[in-house]
Amino acid sequence: MERDGQQILSSAPLIHKLMNWCRLSSRLAMSCYPCVHHVEIGVVDGPAAVECLKLHYGFKVTAFRQSAVADQWLLVRNDTRFLVTSLKTGDQELLKDDNYVINWTATKASSELPSKDSVFNIAFQVKNIDAFIQRLENQGVDLSKSLRVVSDSEGTVRTCVVKSIVGDVHHTLIEKSDYAGVFLPCFEPVGQGNLQSDLHAEQSLIYFDHAAMSAEMNTTTAIIAWYERCFGMKKFIINRDEDKENGLVLSTDKVGLRLRAMEYWKCAEVGLLAADTDDGHERLPIVIGEALSSEPENFADNQIESWIRQHGGPGIQHIAIYTPDIKSTVRSLKLSGATFAKPPPDTYYSEIGRLHDIIKAGEDIEGLKENGILIDTEADGIFEVERKQSKENKESYLLQIFTKPLLPSDPFFLELIQREGATGFGSGNVEALYRSVQAYIVDGSSP
Repeated sequence: MERDGQQILSSAPLIHKLMNWCRLSSRLAMSCYPCVHHVEIGVVDGPAAVECLKLHYGFKVTAFRQSAVADQWLLVRNDTRFLVTSLKTGDQELLKDDNYVINWTATKASSELPSKDSVFNIAFQVKNIDAFIQRLENQGVDLSKSLRVVSDSEGTVRTCVVKSIVGDVHHTLIEKSDYAGVFLPCFEPVGQGNLQSDLHAEQSLIYFDHAAMSAEMNTTTAIIAWYERCFGMKKFIINRDEDKENGLVLSTDKVGLRLRAMEYWKCAEVGLLAADTDDGHERLPIVIGEALSSEPENFADNQIESWIRQHGGPGIQHIAIYTPDIKSTVRSLKLSGATFAKPPPDTYYSEIGRLHDIIKAGEDIEGLKENGILIDTEADGIFEVERKQSKENKESYLLQIFTKPLLPSDPFFLELIQREGATGFGSGNVEALYRSVQAYIVDGSSP
């Protein structure tokens, strides 16, 4: 395995395609990232997953770490950072000694390697990790990995890992005010070159917009309460149709689910580190979905329950990445081999569908239809987003599209989202989303 930035990977077979790219200027980057430090993907075949992210979504490997227990690759595009981890052992005693790595398949025996992939870790940058740990201890929360102090020639980082109450989800907490390296101590920088000249630069995948978790029935209230107590998250109303007690209930002849949402507020006392901006970049809203009762019978194959079965329990269903030009981004990603969910029927873009909304927003009907992009003008929200000058007088709306599952053995997928004043989550498109992913989430067809 070579490590020159171009040939880090073995020739392992490729199956599924993932995410994005960008060159990281280490000292500047550490000061500009929001509270989400990175998202970690645990995979069986690390080189294959990395190659997918590079080739199909334009990510660039900017750092690499090789240890006795795992290989880890940092893939970056603009302010979007994925850490791909592939374990060499599942032995808990050996993993315990590593500063960063955990086994994401908690149900496995200690000596077994993971047999499936999972997007399992949303890592947060914190101001004061001691205060954060004290808060967790006061709530009776044990750490999955105790506080570590890790140093190299670029400085020192203090870090620990806490397990969420949602399935296999974990959160690495990172305090790095004294660190100027490319990522974390013991990660070696990889690659050189001018990012602006890269062939994928026009795709413009910018930052993590929000995350969505799939939860078991009747658990979302407890999940929100746990994150409020432990992480200083705050519940918020998704849109005007949401009931304060029951959440946003979406029920049609094909969909039966409940959504609740929370986010970190930059003034929260727990002290997640966030950029001082008002464009949503400094936050990571988290949407939690649960199935409604399996009655009536047409809810029996509920997408949330099907996702949980395939994943092996609750977890991170998808992550949305913001793009300022979704049509251009989708075209470019398709040329690179990225695959997207089945587009809605043509009637979606007609008078009996969303034609009125598309015209009101001033969007190109054929451009949306050609790329299978959805529009939502009912996306209420909680913070202001700067809008393009040319569309100041148009309807607030968002555009979105969903990829097919990215990992060979997990149903996790990506959402691409462009916001034009709207700050919600496209709840008006839930039925369209259901239909577009029905074949491979519920029916079990090959993606």
